[in-house]
This record gives sequence, C-alpha cells and structure tokens, in this order.
Amino acid sequence: MTPDDGPPRPWWHWRRLTRGRLRPAIAAAVAGALLGGAGVAWQAQAGPFEEASACWGALSEDDVADLFGGKRDIEASDVPVTSDHIFSEGPSGLCRLKSPRGRRVTAQVHELDTRFGGSGDKWADEYLSARMTPLGGGLLGMASDTRAWLAVPEGCVGRPEEGHGPLVIDIEAGWTVYDEDVDTGERARLTTAVVRLVNGYLTEQGCRGEVDDPADRLPGPARFQDEKPDAICGIKGLHMRGMRDVDKYKPPLVTKGEGPVRTCDRDVIFGHPRLRLMTVEDPRIAELYRQLKFDGGDDVKAVGGGKGRGFLRDDLGFFQAECQTGDVTFLIRAEGTDRAADIRTLLPRYVAAESSRVGCGPLRIKLPA
Repeated sequence: MTPDDGPPRPWWHWRRLTRGRLRPAIAAAVAGALLGGAGVAWQAQAGPFEEASACWGALSEDDVADLFGGKRDIEASDVPVTSDHIFSEGPSGLCRLKSPRGRRVTAQVHELDTRFGGSGDKWADEYLSARMTPLGGGLLGMASDTRAWLAVPEGCVGRPEEGHGPLVIDIEAGWTVYDEDVDTGERARLTTAVVRLVNGYLTEQGCRGEVDDPADRLPGPARFQDEKPDAICGIKGLHMRGMRDVDKYKPPLVTKGEGPVRTCDRDVIFGHPRLRLMTVEDPRIAELYRQLKFDGGDDVKAVGGGKGRGFLRDDLGFFQAECQTGDVTFLIRAEGTDRAADIRTLLPRYVAAESSRVGCGPLRIKLPA
C-alpha cells in the first residue's frame, strides 16, 4: 500500500469547510489540555509499541502486527480520548501507528460534525464512497481496504443530543483509490481493528456485552458494472436521455450490500468520480446534511404531499426528505459546474426512484425555473 502522509483532499470536498479550522479531535484535545478538568482521559499510551497495548489500550501487539503485515517494530502514539463539555463536541481522540518503512495507520474517535461548514462533509466524502462495504448485521459502519468506521452503539452510551451526529471510531490506512480490486484480507483486518476499538471504548464506559466482528461475513466488494440505458446506477427508470456527452460516462461503481448509504460513483478518473449519486438512508448519518439544505442554492421543494427541502446548484442537486423512519438524503454531485444540465435532468427521477426503494415515496420534487 502507498505510504501515507495524509490523504489528498478530494475534489468534491467543500473548499470552504476546513479553512482556518482544526479537526475536531485535535481541537478538543487541545481544549482539554488547556482546560484541565474539562474532560476525562481514556487510557493514554505513547512511545514505541512493545508489549503494551496501543490505541487507548484497545489493540494488542498482535492486533497491531496484523495491520502491518506481521511487523512488530511499530511506533504508537495517542491523543487521549476526552469529553469536552464546554464546547459540546462529544468525546474525541486520535491514535497514530507508524512503521519505520513508512506506512501509517490513524484511528480517530469523534462525533460526526454536523455544523454548517464543519468537517463532516469531508468525512462523508471519504467514508461513504461506493468502494466502502456496509458491515451489516445491524451495525452502523462500513469498510474497505483503506478505510473502516463503526458508530458506537447507543444502547449504553446514549443517543447524541439533537442536531449532533453519532459517535464513531474510524481508521484510515492510505489513500482512497478507486481500483475495483479491493484487498479483502486488508478490508477484514481493518474491520476487526475498528470493532476492537469500539469494544474497548464500550468497556471503558462500563457497558456490558460487545460488538461481534463481521469481518468474515462481509459481502464481496463493489465492482464496476455495465448498465442499461434506462437503469443508470442500476436504478430502473433512471435514464440519461436528454443528457449531453452520455457516451463519455464510464461504468459506475455502486455500493454492495445493505447499509446506511447507497453510493454510485460514475466515470472514475485518476481516483475521482466525475459524478456521484448518493442516498443516505440512515437518519443518524443523514444528520450530516441537515444544515446543508440551507446552503443558498435555488430551492427545491416537494409537491403532492411529500415533505422535505433541498436546493439546486450547477455542481450539486440535493434533497432531504422527511420520512417515517427519519430524514433521508438524496444528492447528486459533479466534479465541476459543466454538468449542471445533467444534474437537473437526473435529480427528480433519482429522488422519485430512490424514495420508493427506501419506502419513503415516490416523492415528487419541483425544481426552480
């Protein structure tokens, strides 16, 4: 795997989001250090990794060796997990594992940032891509061979406050690439590691029971797939008639397995999709987009009794529906502004088809003139 000094910023990342901001885990850690008694630390570890456990005591030496091809000369360092009650950002912490051969693995505990202009959009772009496989079994999480994440079960630690995202632990182990040849062995190792981290957190919180490791039950990874002209992204009735440069789109990569999102990444070139269609089905993750619907584009409204709100821009079509199970988000995002006509053509059909699939429709939306 390519040594990672930090993943490159994706093209679709909102350029204004992190300008002048620290990531929540770092900011909370700094605030916790300055404020002294503002939070309670969760097992700090630092220095070379020998026989002591790493990443807040949750990973054994064997666990870490599994992440690095059996190598045991791995250096581990932690930012302790703290709960900052003053800034109300939820628990946060950071763990870095580094091989002398250059490979790095980073684990993070954090509450998904739902604030307008927050870091949650960048997280979603990386951790909800079509290359990620849902963990299944009722778990809110996904994994690939470079990323894995899992929400901490709410049964013991409680639900987040209104307007806050779920508490998640995630791992990144290299750049997000769009080669369909996913290393399933590496995907399994990252899945096991993130489950161990969540179970370690639950133990520290005094919770009973633990999350079962689904690593050996994950479905096969997504593959680039051929599609019919009237079933874009495998969605019957979604077609490109009237769209320009249809022949330039390459086969899409679509999320495989039942999970919190269904993402279709189209025409992936140099690691980036030129067009992304995404349905965020789980309301806990859809919370990331609650404030996005006030982002200042031209209003998109539901008609015929449906409820929800969205907007249309040259590079993004967005609608968040109010369904019986909670908010569901539908979005279509392009690499640049030259796909405005395509987005306008697809959005109403996409919302109608996907809302029916998830049991929230069919919804009809009205686009701005």
